[in-house]
Amino acid sequence: MANQPTYIDTQLTGVANAWFNQQEDFVANKLFPTVQVKKPTFLVGEYGKENLQMPDNSLRTGDSKSKSVNFSRKFVPGQPLNEHSLSDSVYKDDYDQTDDPFEPESDTTENILSVMELIDEKAMTDMVTNTSIVTNNTTLSGQSQWSDLEHSNPVKDITAAVNSALFVDFNTLVLGRNDYNVLINHPEIRDYLKWTKSGPVGYQDLLGVFAPFGFKQILIGKAKANLGKEGLADDIQRLWSGDVLLAYVTDRPGRKQINGGYKFQLENSREVTKEYINNPPKTEIVVRDYYNYQLLLPEAYYLIKNAFAS
Repeated sequence: MANQPTYIDTQLTGVANAWFNQQEDFVANKLFPTVQVKKPTFLVGEYGKENLQMPDNSLRTGDSKSKSVNFSRKFVPGQPLNEHSLSDSVYKDDYDQTDDPFEPESDTTENILSVMELIDEKAMTDMVTNTSIVTNNTTLSGQSQWSDLEHSNPVKDITAAVNSALFVDFNTLVLGRNDYNVLINHPEIRDYLKWTKSGPVGYQDLLGVFAPFGFKQILIGKAKANLGKEGLADDIQRLWSGDVLLAYVTDRPGRKQINGGYKFQLENSREVTKEYINNPPKTEIVVRDYYNYQLLLPEAYYLIKNAFAS
């Protein structure tokens, strides 16, 4: 048998597997637009709802006085911004023994930022799926849950939620990736599309079902985290699962604009520092920032709790 050629393995400089959530997997930064503030403590302007009050009429006769209306303005204290910080270390061996495609310092910084965003996503998800915070809500159970494909009616439930909105018209639907996969195969959804869609239902098809109700986008929470205890088996789960949120999200934060909540961030607050330490020899990389997620208007949300069975 002829000798086979021998090849020496080399590192690929353009390929490396990494367990990272992608930017589009997160929904916190889409539900809570970022607003820059100049100081850690601040006030948020708020107009009253008096413009919704309607006098019987606006008629005036002779020398009678005009009927008066009023419009209140006030400042609501913003929650003081908190410092957020995580660190990691790059050891001497990491520098000495690392070849392409790895870059120890940039890899470490990217990992820290990814973990910080994952923490924020979990905190935001817990906030907007808490029925004591989003008090406009309903809880589904048994055959009414959308995972019961035979008996549930998601379009009817969405209609009821939309009709319950008092001050804003919801334009955003939020649900988890696994739940989205169930919903696009729901008989009720497919029945709405039976005259226009013969194949698999996709994102635009689902949005088309709910667009007549005023929805402009569907946010799909895809972020995953290892919720297993340290030292035990991994427990990889999606952070958004089971619940469905209806929300109004403004296209552009500004004066006289409604939005349920914001991420208030101190201007120029994010910084990355590194410090060389001799014992043991390593470089400590620290990422810090000042911000806070604040829910200001619960009326901008409606929560369908346990829309899908876990």
